[in-house]
Amino acid sequence: MKNTGSGSYATAIRNIGASPAMTNVTASTSGASIQNFAVLNYGSSSPTMTNVTATASAGTAENHGVYNSSSSPTMTNVTATGSGGTNNYGVFNTLSSPTMTNVTATASGGTNNRGVYNTSSSPTMTNVTASASGGTNNYGVNSNVSGTIRINHSVIKGSTNTVMNYSGVTTYVGNTQLDGGPVSNSGTLICAGVYDENYAFSAGPACP
Repeated sequence: MKNTGSGSYATAIRNIGASPAMTNVTASTSGASIQNFAVLNYGSSSPTMTNVTATASAGTAENHGVYNSSSSPTMTNVTATGSGGTNNYGVFNTLSSPTMTNVTATASGGTNNRGVYNTSSSPTMTNVTASASGGTNNYGVNSNVSGTIRINHSVIKGSTNTVMNYSGVTTYVGNTQLDGGPVSNSGTLICAGVYDENYAFSAGPACP
């Protein structure tokens, strides 16, 4: 499904209070002047997303590959990309607790890029590649307000910060590569068996 927007907002797939099975789906949106959403899950939606490609680009203000609001989707083999705007997000979670397995979340171009952004959310991330590049500020996983984030067997890339963890947030990172900038933490951040792009290893609990 493709939506090439000419107005302020464009959404390719919108789930509101719904829990469909989305399998072998390609969703793309571009060109809205303010926000592009390839897949928008909103209002207690819990879709099962399998083999999904979600791409949002060229929105002036924000581009979201997958946007989860008050939703808890199961995401497996998902590629989510946001690019080309001032703020770009591969996966944006707010008030949500998605299960993310074999997910590639990429944000690039523009000014502020976040591979995975969590606000008041508690995702479980396994075999996830979260990367941010090409902007002024690039964050692999950026979490704030509250929540407990679990990241295992993943690759987190961000030239500004691989992980940015604000006060009120607890993040656990296990058996994962942190590639790029340092971690930034004012909350609780615990690493176990984590290594950087040069394969310098940290047994934990401090992150490399």
